[in-house]
Amino acid sequence: MRKITLFVAGIIVGVMISVGTWIGVGTMTTTSALAASTIDPFTMMTGAKDLPTSHYDDYSLVFN
Repeated sequence: MRKITLFVAGIIVGVMISVGTWIGVGTMTTTSALAASTIDPFTMMTGAKDLPTSHYDDYSLVFN
């Protein structure tokens, strides 16, 4: 009887978490708010100046 009670309690908790997640996801904003953004990525990429450069040493041909 104890195993059945724990199993039923687990199912109830799982259903509650699922319904809560479903409700939480339903209240999120839609992508139309993101589409109205005024940030232009192309302008940001073309207007970038004085960015740091990376330096890598190639040790693939080092022989002892």
